[in-house]
Amino acid sequence: MKTVKITPIVFVASMMLTSAYAQNSSSLDTLVVTGVQDVPATQTTLSGFQLNQSRVNTNNTAAMLLNIPGVNMYTGGGVSGLPAIHGLADDRVKTKVDGMDLLASCPNHMNAPLSYISPSNVGSIKVITGLSPVSAGGDSLGGIVSVQSLPPVFANKGETLQQGEVGAAYSSNGNAIAGNLNLTAAGDEFSANYTVDSAKANNYTAGGNFKPAANGLSGNTVGASKYTATNQQLSLAWQKENHLVELKAGYQFIPFEGYANQRMDMTKNQSTQFNLKYTGKYDWGTLEAQAYNQMVNHQMDDNTGARTSPSMPMLATSSTNGAMVKGTLPLSETQLARMGAEWQGYLLNDWWPPSYTPSKMMWPNTFQNITNGTRDRLGLFGEIEQQWTKEWMGMAGVRVEQVGANAGNVQGYNNMPAYALNANAFNAKTHAQTDYNWDLTALTRYKTDSTQNYEAGYSRKTRSPNLYERYSWSAFPMAAVMNNFVGDGNGYVGQITLAPEVANTFSLATDWHDANQEAWSFKTNPYYTYVSNYIDAICGPGVPCKAKQFNVLQYANQNAQLFGIDLSGNVALGKSPQLGRFQLTGLASYTRGQNVTAGTNLYNIMPLNGTIGLVQNIGANWTNTLQGQFVAAKTNVNTVRNEIATGGYSLYNLRSSYDDKKYRVNFGIENLFNKLYALPQGGVYLGQGNTMSMNGVPWGTAVAGMGRTYYVSASLKF
Repeated sequence: MKTVKITPIVFVASMMLTSAYAQNSSSLDTLVVTGVQDVPATQTTLSGFQLNQSRVNTNNTAAMLLNIPGVNMYTGGGVSGLPAIHGLADDRVKTKVDGMDLLASCPNHMNAPLSYISPSNVGSIKVITGLSPVSAGGDSLGGIVSVQSLPPVFANKGETLQQGEVGAAYSSNGNAIAGNLNLTAAGDEFSANYTVDSAKANNYTAGGNFKPAANGLSGNTVGASKYTATNQQLSLAWQKENHLVELKAGYQFIPFEGYANQRMDMTKNQSTQFNLKYTGKYDWGTLEAQAYNQMVNHQMDDNTGARTSPSMPMLATSSTNGAMVKGTLPLSETQLARMGAEWQGYLLNDWWPPSYTPSKMMWPNTFQNITNGTRDRLGLFGEIEQQWTKEWMGMAGVRVEQVGANAGNVQGYNNMPAYALNANAFNAKTHAQTDYNWDLTALTRYKTDSTQNYEAGYSRKTRSPNLYERYSWSAFPMAAVMNNFVGDGNGYVGQITLAPEVANTFSLATDWHDANQEAWSFKTNPYYTYVSNYIDAICGPGVPCKAKQFNVLQYANQNAQLFGIDLSGNVALGKSPQLGRFQLTGLASYTRGQNVTAGTNLYNIMPLNGTIGLVQNIGANWTNTLQGQFVAAKTNVNTVRNEIATGGYSLYNLRSSYDDKKYRVNFGIENLFNKLYALPQGGVYLGQGNTMSMNGVPWGTAVAGMGRTYYVSASLKF
């Protein structure tokens, strides 16, 4: 039986919290620890009006984060983007959906965590781009993304209510359509809610020709970008005095989603989720407990009609089970403690059925990519916040985790040397790996008065490799290129003995604003991160890399550093009875990523970028926005991956919305001047051609961004 080693500092913290639990038996009023400033300075919360504005013209929940300083997005499918924070993305960012740690069960990470909740069902979003508390999650390096679905609604005492909302949206580019329905029936103790969201789009077009016309696609059509997706959720809730129990059941069905920067497309993703959560307030504090399960059935193939490869079905199934318990205890009016434990068990099978071809390279056996892969986590954490004086507070926390991984033996499509040599070598190795990880966050906040806030501190965060980084085994190019979740077109081979990544981050955050936080504000967040054992790519195994083409690479531990700064602010420009109120908003981010071991640049780092918006509010209902987006050229590219440089560009958007709380209408124009540009984090274009041949698709074309788009959406509450 596996055990977790607990460091002395966590043991001491646990004893302190246990003692506090035993001694605190005062009234519920002690739960309000008024002296503790417990909101991170780099936390952004989207709710209400801001949340509604972020939903405009997107079916991709990850895209709702793009107006947060320091947040970018790896481009995937139309509903499956991957958030990137300060140069760290995908598994390196802790992404939670209703408290669940969901994993991408796909060699291309197509079923990303945020794809399991549609924008219309998002109730709130919290993003921490800087130093995050250990209580917010482990097994990650960078920031935290926490997305909550719509909260339960209850009627007044002795009453009942029935309410709902219906909405629809249309975008001209790709003829994208979407619809959603939200129904609630509730009493003062019980609440039932059902939501469904469905979206469909064709291939979108760029602002001009970015590649030759071929395979029935015009030069400006981004092949393999169409999709169809449906998410449903049934939520039941019960409340009694200081206790709340929630049960949520979710179902996703995606019959097709294209990926312009991958060699496969998703031909089915079917998921069921069950999430049970309890929150209770007691004399001693607050208790949270949660248990969840997700079952995923995932399929890929090459059948968009824009590609010329033979059929190659790729199947994966996974089961994720998790549980969490967390206590929040006020030790005094100026001291707050949190302690808890988390467990997650993950099982993955990834296999590719035989497919007959004249070369018989995919025949007659089933290709076992990952067999009975397991990744089990057990974590404990303790955290204390202390308000030292009116101006100064501090927070310190420690988390320890055990991460165990294993996988069974594999086989190729046949016993040809191209498969057998790699399979036999993999099967001869010991597959089981166990990591003992620990995280630390220590920071202080200083609030001089009502106009200035400062935060400075240090964190140590650890992430163990995922199953594909450890156990993908075939170096045969046709098989290796199917294992790629970064969209660069190369093939990837795992390494069983990879060490966990360890990120040491120093961060400073400042917030200046007027006393009422209405006239102006300005925030900064410079940071520096050094990552030991960063999982990057090297040439091989046993094969040299060649320039200006796709190669087979292997995951390897190296060291890296990332540094940069986020800036954001707004200023009120004035108001008039006729024209309303005017406000100027802006944000800018710069990140530099370097592999200090190899002396190269890190892959897929967003270049200097920013937005400026002129916002007009007319009365309480109308909001009009003229926005400019500005992105510098990406020239610091990764030479090992033959990353493609992209040019700088500027885009302009016009947006308008009317919201009277009962109904809401949005309309506007994105990319007003139909600018042709390449997405800096979009990867290489693989949307058409002989994609199964590693270099059957010409190297050197980046995925183009969307051209001019007219959109309109409306929703009605009843």
